Amino acid sequence: MFCSLSGEPPQEPVISKNSGHVYEKKLILKYIADYGKDPIDGQDLTEEDLLEIKASPKTIKPRPATLTSIPSLLSVFQNEWDSLMLETFTLKQQYQQVRQELSHALYQYDAACRVIARLMKERDAAREALANVQAHIAVQPPSDATVSEANAMEVEEEKKGVNDAVIEKLNETSANLSKGRKKRKAPPNLTPVDTIKEFEQISVVPSLHTTSNPGITCIDLDHTENLILTGGNDKKAQIFNRERNKVECQLKGHTKKITDVLWLGRTDSDSGDTVFTSSADKTIRIWKPATKGYKAESILSAHTSEVTGIAVHATKDYLVSVSNDSTWAFHDIDTAQTLVTVESNEVQDGYSTVEFHPDGLILGTGTNDSVVRIWDVKSQQNVASFTGHTGRVTSISFSENGYFLATASEDNLVKLWDLRKLSNFHTLTIEEGKINKVVWDYSGHYLAVGGSDVRIYQSKTWNELATIQENTGDVTDMKFGELAKYLVVGGLDRSLRFFGPNSTE
Repeated sequence: MFCSLSGEPPQEPVISKNSGHVYEKKLILKYIADYGKDPIDGQDLTEEDLLEIKASPKTIKPRPATLTSIPSLLSVFQNEWDSLMLETFTLKQQYQQVRQELSHALYQYDAACRVIARLMKERDAAREALANVQAHIAVQPPSDATVSEANAMEVEEEKKGVNDAVIEKLNETSANLSKGRKKRKAPPNLTPVDTIKEFEQISVVPSLHTTSNPGITCIDLDHTENLILTGGNDKKAQIFNRERNKVECQLKGHTKKITDVLWLGRTDSDSGDTVFTSSADKTIRIWKPATKGYKAESILSAHTSEVTGIAVHATKDYLVSVSNDSTWAFHDIDTAQTLVTVESNEVQDGYSTVEFHPDGLILGTGTNDSVVRIWDVKSQQNVASFTGHTGRVTSISFSENGYFLATASEDNLVKLWDLRKLSNFHTLTIEEGKINKVVWDYSGHYLAVGGSDVRIYQSKTWNELATIQENTGDVTDMKFGELAKYLVVGGLDRSLRFFGPNSTE
């Protein structure tokens, strides 16, 4: 027999009626005096519940001895050992109890974290819904309108459509721009060809937008060239300040990736320029400067599928958008109204990109079925179609003189079209990689092609002046700086890269 507490043969063995375990009598009596429970099963236990065991031969405890003898010392050590065993057993029980309590607390903490995360997600969704409602309310007619319902409908019909007032404004703007363009010569301080050949990465702004859905999808420069507007796969737009080298503000509200961003380009506003963003969530948002950052004042919902591109008219009064729903729409910026939505039986697979001609009377669109179409803005008629690509048109760009159109496609071709002859007069072939963007500099002397890398060509000769491969992800958008002094590039590597001549040389 062994004591269930000390593990040693008991000198005075007793057995518990409740649990049936054997104990050293003095040890169990001391435990009962301290706790009043059976140390094994935790049930209430008294001295009356113990039965003495008559063992044969019976172990006889030696007579008490003084501490000056070895038997006396052994007896003291035995008593200390018994106390130590009893304390160790108690600590083990407490340890197990603490472990159970800790496990329960950790489970409660984990459950609380999940509940908090769900509530925060619901809160963000509610805030976004509220912002959408407020933006929609902002463009509704005033509640104190006194016109009758019939009159209100009549006024609404008068506002919609490209009416005579709109056409007059388009014609006036086109005439002014065309007159100034005919006699314009290349700026004397335009960056020369030899300098373009020396373009390299001069600075980089890394880690823009989030890592969960990484990548910059589109960029635009404001008229000061100090603020860079970027759109990302993370559903947000950001305004980066070059002088301060930081993100000034984030524009949140879209529920899917940003497909295009634009500055309005007005220079007469002291409070800040207007911003436009389009998204795969089928909407276009018009952002105005607020006390802190920017606020979405209006939401345009003219399309039933992803909005793939937007462009601002030269008047700064109108905006055009294209969508995968095979329509393009013409909007009034001041009233945030869609004036006309254009459908064509010839376009069935949707539009991929859009650009206004510099004069503003014609509009270029690229389609998912590889055709580039030219539209008369006043009549909304398709006046020309350029075929020749075999893949989705990814980008189009009019030269500033209004004579040439550059188009890029997933077939790795860049085609140059003469708008006067409506013909393709040159084709650039990119042997490897892909093409996502083509853009002219303001003078029309240089054409940049971006995709797997960045290439700059000289117009007329179409010589490749520079090839830059600093990007670690596909290039999605580009803009030339004033006088082609630099080229800013955004891509899926979440970086803004600035290419130009090395100033240290």
